[in-house]
Amino acid sequence: MGYLSQVKVKGRRYIYLTEYIGMSRFTTKTEINVFSFGNREKALEKMTWWRKYFQEFPQELIDRGYGKKDLDEWIRTLETGKSKTGRSNKFKIKAK
Repeated sequence: MGYLSQVKVKGRRYIYLTEYIGMSRFTTKTEINVFSFGNREKALEKMTWWRKYFQEFPQELIDRGYGKKDLDEWIRTLETGKSKTGRSNKFKIKAK
C-alpha cells in the first residue's frame, strides 16, 4: 500500500500518495508518486470533501485498492501531523 509524502516547492508543501516499488536494475528509485493531492491546505479540503461525499473519491485510487479507511488515515495524518507509523511529524497544518 501507499503512504503520504510531501515535496516543498517555492515555500509551499505538496502532498502525494507514494507507493514502494522495490529495487529495479534500471533505476535507483524505490518508490513512485501515484497521485497528487495538491498543496497541503487544498489536500485536506479535498480529503474532507471525499469523506463526506465518498462517491466523488477518485476512481484511480479505488482501482489501486484505496478506500474509506485509507482516506480517514490520510486525513488524520494531515490533522495531527503524524503518520500511522509515527515516523513523520512534518505534515501538520498550522491553524490560521
